[in-house]
Amino acid sequence: MLHGEQSFTYRRMAYAGDTLHFDSRVTDVYDKKGGALEFVVMETRVTNQRSEHVADIRKVLVHRNG
Repeated sequence: MLHGEQSFTYRRMAYAGDTLHFDSRVTDVYDKKGGALEFVVMETRVTNQRSEHVADIRKVLVHRNG
């Protein structure tokens, strides 16, 4: 498994003492190079203890088949 890419979109400030909650989901799976590489896209929504939207995280993991 390889780390392909990662991005962050910040929606509001997080402060010391905040409790952050991370809700992650696999949003896409696809392959390239005739199935030799498989890509898994994960998106995470980050909220604080008041359910305020703090950030979004998107990452792509790469799995080499064979």
